[in-house]
Amino acid sequence: MKIEPRENIVYLKIDAAKGAVLDTSSRPSAVEFAEVIDFGEGVKGFKRGDRVFVKAWAIDIVDHQDIKYHFVNINTGGILAIVK
Repeated sequence: MKIEPRENIVYLKIDAAKGAVLDTSSRPSAVEFAEVIDFGEGVKGFKRGDRVFVKAWAIDIVDHQDIKYHFVNINTGGILAIVK
């Protein structure tokens, strides 16, 4: 299945190396480390493969056929930084 994010959406792969479950609590300090897989036309300043810090509360999770897909709307301010 090919995923093509719309408009201002960033498709992420959450770093599972932590060995923990994604923290989707509302705590402002809950931050995840992720890789940018793809993004819609309205997203600027990122490229595929960028590593980013993202606020856990900003991540929309879609569970389809036992696979979790992670998306962030760029307008939420949920992506904090590109990690170089």
